[in-house]
Amino acid sequence: MKINEKLMIVLMGKKLKLSAAESVTGGKLISSLIEVPGASKVIDRSFIVYSDNAKTELLGIDPKLIEAFGAVSEEVALEMARKVKAMTNADIVISTTGEAGPNANETDIQIGTVCFGLIIDGQEQVFKKMFAGDRLGIIDNAVIFILNDLFYRI
Repeated sequence: MKINEKLMIVLMGKKLKLSAAESVTGGKLISSLIEVPGASKVIDRSFIVYSDNAKTELLGIDPKLIEAFGAVSEEVALEMARKVKAMTNADIVISTTGEAGPNANETDIQIGTVCFGLIIDGQEQVFKKMFAGDRLGIIDNAVIFILNDLFYRI
């Protein structure tokens, strides 16, 4: 059984709702969860906020925060999660922002850097991870990482 299936079984069993804001993963996180039958019992809503404009326009992220820390930062990842939490009744909120390459957009951000924001029952977590591989490998590895991380947290 794949991690997305295992996670969804636990989420459904606990009757938990999940929402997300995805930048670097571009919807792949939520897409992997909605592959599982019954996902509508768990998934509340999801935002793909790939550009800085989308982060500010759809989520209400202050452009000054992005300017100060960069779109790929723990500060922005946490604020993305906070904004989604404020818009939903989800028990769990996940956000992803990162640099998958092939060329770095922000000069000081290494390709493979992904920041995650996570809110579970009001408890906030934020962390940065490095992933190796090509563009799609980085995205896939980021999705698998956060699904596994969430599975072991709940």
